[in-house]
Amino acid sequence: MDELNVLGEQAEQQAFTRPDPAAIDTTGFLETAPTEATKCLDTTPLTSPLPLSSSPSSLELSSGLRADAYTRPEFLDLERQTVFANHWVCVGLASDVPTPGDLLPVEVAGIPIVLVRDRHHTLRAFHNICSHRGLQLVDKPCSAKGIIRCPYHSWSYGMDGQLKSTPHFGGYYQDAAEGFDREAKGLRAIRCDQWLDMVFVNLSGNAPPLEDYLKPIVERWVDYDLSLLRRGREATVECNANWKLAVENFSESYHLTWVHPALNSCSRMEDHFWFDVGDIHVGQGSLKYESGEMEGKRLPKFPNLEASDRTTIAEYVTAFPNLMLGVHPDYFLVFMVNPLSPDRSLERMVFYFVGDEAMTPENAALRDIPADLWIATNDEDIGVIERMQKGRRSPAFDGGCFSPALETTVKQFQSMVYRSINA
Repeated sequence: MDELNVLGEQAEQQAFTRPDPAAIDTTGFLETAPTEATKCLDTTPLTSPLPLSSSPSSLELSSGLRADAYTRPEFLDLERQTVFANHWVCVGLASDVPTPGDLLPVEVAGIPIVLVRDRHHTLRAFHNICSHRGLQLVDKPCSAKGIIRCPYHSWSYGMDGQLKSTPHFGGYYQDAAEGFDREAKGLRAIRCDQWLDMVFVNLSGNAPPLEDYLKPIVERWVDYDLSLLRRGREATVECNANWKLAVENFSESYHLTWVHPALNSCSRMEDHFWFDVGDIHVGQGSLKYESGEMEGKRLPKFPNLEASDRTTIAEYVTAFPNLMLGVHPDYFLVFMVNPLSPDRSLERMVFYFVGDEAMTPENAALRDIPADLWIATNDEDIGVIERMQKGRRSPAFDGGCFSPALETTVKQFQSMVYRSINA
């Protein structure tokens, strides 16, 4: 597929060992037996690392993930070693590292990674630690000029990850040491791939090819000429909520009328629909999305949408686990979320527009319309999901329930988390 570009050679992969759920102390969750006043509470010890109150495949009006999945460090650790290790995770943008020598530190659920643009313009990913003492090598975006140097003992690595220099390692003015295998101490490479401007990593190395992983989304949006996308504004915000709450909120439109009156005016709750994008991802859309207008002018749209009746349609996909995408007649949204702790997440929204004409200074105000709307909408969402996070401190929360008509996407996402951790 032309839009998919493999970046770098097959990387050496780090093994991830799933911890034994039995080793997690769950006795303190809620020890008292149910009484008439508390019989609605689930008081049994946890018997699986991330329990659902009903079958993962069920989309009936039933409860889902319990509060533990959103509050306990042990569960985030399980997610780090399963959900975020075994799937493709979007970690950044290729346009963040445009020039040979550029370095970009990123994280996947707290695991430090560095993206590297080598002299051949190939984009690579490595574990962002020195193989000597484990120091984080790159702590801010920078240019390496061909060498990545550790500030602690000056060990140096090439842009291909190979260890180049180990000053005084064997003694004063002796860089070599008997029995030391320099070739085995290069940076640990991570499987890396790209779609459009988005960079993905797969920590375990066991995920299917990214082309296969994203195939349902690419095929769904084949009518959009995504090669025309031009990067515009972005916004990054930290919120005091578990990463899953941000994804779940994006995946349903049930809340639009009450939480987002401005958005509901151009993308009404009753105009939304749901569509299949495979077993991993979830999708929804709006039949009547009204783009912004100023003095009779609008942003350029994707060409030839009339042939597929998409001139007023917007569609949104949650690409498991942490990437949310939105395609509109005149712009494209990339929304990434990364867990910082069980109750803190980092969100990043980036807006892309259609063609060079959309990026002219004359169209700056028009570009601001969707960006401002989404930023304001996300602020409203953060206010809600932070209160949902607080609600999960309560022992009375039993997983909640789902609308069988409007929240099947949320249940599907939760089921994917459940299956990933229990695989």
